[in-house]
Amino acid sequence: MKRVLITAIGGDIGQSIAQCLKNKYDDIYLFGTDVNDKHGGSLYVDEYITIPAANDSLYLDCLKKLVSENDIDVIIPVNESELRVLANGPDNLKMIHCGKEIINIGLDKLKTMESLESFGIEVPWTIDADKEMPKTYPCIIKPRSSSGSKSIFVINSEKEANVFSSKFAGCVFQELLEPHDKELTCCLYRTKYGHVESIQLERLLSGGLTRWAKVVNYKQVEKLLYVIANGWNLKGSLNVQLRLTDNRPMVFEINPRFSSTAYMRHELGFTDVIWSLKEFFDEPINLRSVETGTIVVRTQGVTILSGGLN
Repeated sequence: MKRVLITAIGGDIGQSIAQCLKNKYDDIYLFGTDVNDKHGGSLYVDEYITIPAANDSLYLDCLKKLVSENDIDVIIPVNESELRVLANGPDNLKMIHCGKEIINIGLDKLKTMESLESFGIEVPWTIDADKEMPKTYPCIIKPRSSSGSKSIFVINSEKEANVFSSKFAGCVFQELLEPHDKELTCCLYRTKYGHVESIQLERLLSGGLTRWAKVVNYKQVEKLLYVIANGWNLKGSLNVQLRLTDNRPMVFEINPRFSSTAYMRHELGFTDVIWSLKEFFDEPINLRSVETGTIVVRTQGVTILSGGLN
């Protein structure tokens, strides 16, 4: 029986990964961790454990003890803070991730753009908001080292740029890409033998999450993803976000981890979570593409744990 630990199980990504694994395997035992129990993460795993946050000095020792005492085969880090700590931590912790170097680049939005430029990829101009001011407006400001769409602001003038850069440290200014409604989220998978597969999803966001998506297939995007996979010597799965501008597809962010559409992709047949686990255990995999035009939507459920009407 495979014994797998998923971190940050209280969030949508961790729960999506758990759903993928439970959907595929009968012979799997899932552990889930998070910093508190005020969520439904325990419903997705066989055993739930509360642990310190990644920035806590006790985090690594706690996790190593947990792995040792429970004979855990592999960790799937989900939270980006944990991913950074674990990827740069002890080599004896067995994990599924897309590579230490890719993580350290991908978690830094400025380094990501600089790296893509080195492959000859045209990217939106991106500068350190702590050191430089934009030369053109409108543009956006966003955190340099975190993900999510809730902390992104449109900047229309030098006055606004000064206000936001002084209020929020550790950010980047970036070119505003248009049109806004032509955004794709793409999962890119490269096997340890160098075979590449990708899926492009045209999506609608709500509350920072993909609620509706349609499978599309733009040849320019496919070529771009192929360059990234091989340029970074990718081994595993990552998420590429881009806009279809009037001139060309432009990548504006890369998340070096499984993304929140993991279970949506899984249901479509693009099972990158399963491929990753199989490759970890040296099991054969069959990459497959998904039919263009297929639509997938996110649904919602509720579980009552205790109490209710009298």
